[in-house]
Amino acid sequence: MKNILYYPYINIPKNDWTVRTLLYYDNIGTIVPQEYIWEPEKSYDSFMWELVRMSLVTPINPIEVFANPWEVTKPFITQISEKKLSLEKAQSRFKESDKHTLINTQKFRTAKIHADKFDNEVFYSLENLGLAKRDDGNWYSVETKTADQLMKYTATLVGMKTNRIPTTDEMRPRFFSSRNFKYQRKRETILENLIPFPEQINLHKLLNFKENHSELLAALTNKVEKLVLDDQIKEGTDLFNENIRELVIRKGELTAKMNESQLGNIIFGTACGIIGAVKGISESQNLSGVLWGLPGFGNAIYSALKIENAEKIFDQSGMKYLALIDKKLR
Repeated sequence: MKNILYYPYINIPKNDWTVRTLLYYDNIGTIVPQEYIWEPEKSYDSFMWELVRMSLVTPINPIEVFANPWEVTKPFITQISEKKLSLEKAQSRFKESDKHTLINTQKFRTAKIHADKFDNEVFYSLENLGLAKRDDGNWYSVETKTADQLMKYTATLVGMKTNRIPTTDEMRPRFFSSRNFKYQRKRETILENLIPFPEQINLHKLLNFKENHSELLAALTNKVEKLVLDDQIKEGTDLFNENIRELVIRKGELTAKMNESQLGNIIFGTACGIIGAVKGISESQNLSGVLWGLPGFGNAIYSALKIENAEKIFDQSGMKYLALIDKKLR
């Protein structure tokens, strides 16, 4: 799949995971309440709002995805109601959370879920089961494990309906099925090695880069996913580490090739032609004193042309996409 569905939070974090994810997948979807879709500039944090405005992230209202929202989530309520022992433990944890509202521990913590993320009947049922209560505004406090299960359940259904892979930046088993957790953790390990990246990045440059190199991204995705889905190559083994090492080496070779001095002869001839043309124009406009007085002007053109000519290097391994990231974005 080329698209993913981020959960369990509304705002996507501003970190290196998000940058890698934006560069690897075509689009990120997020589960958001109707209120955020109506007034996005007032609802999202500044980073999330910029991602939405640039169409790098697509807000998805789960109520609109399902024709019968309550009927879809009803099996979830039925399941937790039938598991009596687990239900009693969850009810006990939720009661204790009211008595320890100032204690910041996982044991007594509750999760906040926006009322518009689900049909009202879901919260009504959870309140009756002693697992949720209405807070101020449009938010509910929900027993933590119940909230995790509800979000995972919903993300799975929304992902299937919208053809997206449910994922999150929090690599914890409780957010994934056991099979999906294995693959996602494997995928994250590969991408962390191939796309080490700082948190700060120009999103406009990132968007333009993806639009200009979609075919290269497809080649990279094919390469990575073959490794991810190969159950014979298990994460942490020597074979897995050797595969990653080979990819990193190939990426490094391409990056070096894009910078090697042998390109100079080809580029320098082109640069001279351009410089001559520009010099003629500048002289005719009496600008030569200013233009050619700039230190390193010829070197600047030479460097710019090296960047552009880097794209002509032939590669079918998928690593060219990563090499160009190093060349143009980092």
